Amino acid sequence: KIEIIRYWGYPAESYDVVTEDGYILDLYRIPHGRYSEANSTCLRPAILMVHGLGVSASQYFLNPPESSPAFILADQGFDIFLLNLRGTTYGKRHKTLTPGFGSKFWQYTVDEISKYDTTAAIDKVLEVTGQKSTYWIGNSLGTLLGFMTLADHPEYNSKVIYYLLY
Repeated sequence: KIEIIRYWGYPAESYDVVTEDGYILDLYRIPHGRYSEANSTCLRPAILMVHGLGVSASQYFLNPPESSPAFILADQGFDIFLLNLRGTTYGKRHKTLTPGFGSKFWQYTVDEISKYDTTAAIDKVLEVTGQKSTYWIGNSLGTLLGFMTLADHPEYNSKVIYYLLY
């Protein structure tokens, strides 16, 4: 949860990313490190971090700051965005559907996640920061989605300037 980010002394923001097919995703932001000034005029490159299968964005900030990728990168001057994909603990909201057993809420594949979730998240990062492009860090499913987004949506190739996939 976003409270963990604040617990460690980092600024944290939360945004709703509404996909074209109605899912409402949590996108957390760490706009700067613990010891950076909020009103600094330096441009902080944005990084979108996309988690692996079966986990949430918290995989990037559950450990103490010296061993959590999101905190390390924020302290190094990056503007961090952490996406919670649909169906995760923090990705169970929709404009009209509920996530009950057998619900239409669960009728999606990685194709829909790539088509709607990742593209909407990239657009939100660029909207919030005013930048023209972002970096992408993906783990496991986040890696697959990085490849799928590039392949299926060539218009996003210029919106993501570098992929770190592991």
